[in-house]
Amino acid sequence: ARPAAALTGCGSKAEGENGKKIIKIETGGRPAPFIETVENKEDALYTTKDGVYLTGYDIAVLVELFKLPEFADYELDLTVSSNSLVDTQQGVIDATVNNWSYNKERAETFLFSFPYTKSRYTITSAAGTSISSFEELAESGLKIYGSAGGNTTNAIERWNDARKKGEKKIVLEYTSADITVQLEEAIEGKVALIHDQPVILKYKQAYPAQFEKLNITVLSDEETATNITANNTSHILFGKTGSHAKEYQKLISEGIKTLYDNGTLAELGKKWIAQKLGDDSVSVLPLESDLTYLN
Repeated sequence: ARPAAALTGCGSKAEGENGKKIIKIETGGRPAPFIETVENKEDALYTTKDGVYLTGYDIAVLVELFKLPEFADYELDLTVSSNSLVDTQQGVIDATVNNWSYNKERAETFLFSFPYTKSRYTITSAAGTSISSFEELAESGLKIYGSAGGNTTNAIERWNDARKKGEKKIVLEYTSADITVQLEEAIEGKVALIHDQPVILKYKQAYPAQFEKLNITVLSDEETATNITANNTSHILFGKTGSHAKEYQKLISEGIKTLYDNGTLAELGKKWIAQKLGDDSVSVLPLESDLTYLN
């Protein structure tokens, strides 16, 4: 069993019974294949203290980080929460991992680790259609479902705000509707869906019948850089108000660089992304030039 944490105040580090410094990290527990909650312990890479079984690429990266020699004095305390961004921002916990992308809004309140993922974005629409840009999406009149604070949601909001009078905007609606509902509405020609390529391929794997009636268009790197993010990478986030934000940003970033250099990051991507999706062409490995501090 994991040792119970002895939490101390005044900004000092939490320590376990073994004297190791506890790094408290929260995750939302999805999306697959980056993060998944599973029912059986034998299928989990990590079990939280309250008995949640976690697996997926992001979790595999975290587990491997804490095996490195430079993490010998640290212990991972990972929990699932729907408020991980807020908790991290307020310094309640040390960090959040949830396939978080970079954007200017987040950079105001969070520090970013080196990226451990680089992905491409897709637009999914009814079979017989292909939408390859925000401009085409606006012209289509199709609704896009978004979640508050999400990277693509923020990108659409920025894009809409920049539109001139008379220019069409993307129809954005916030929703918590189940993916099966969203897929059916996409098939009916009511909505289009924006996702990372691995995420939409995971849905395709889970709902093959629906995707026979859908088309997935991969956005060009230029479209992604122009309208979504020039940094289509994912990072571990540290709240700037956190007592150890810069320390842990450095520790985890250097650990990610080690995993990149020794080939572990590439192996994890193949195992947890490409193999899980049954598509060897999918790579989430960052470029070496990506391994820098964004802030």
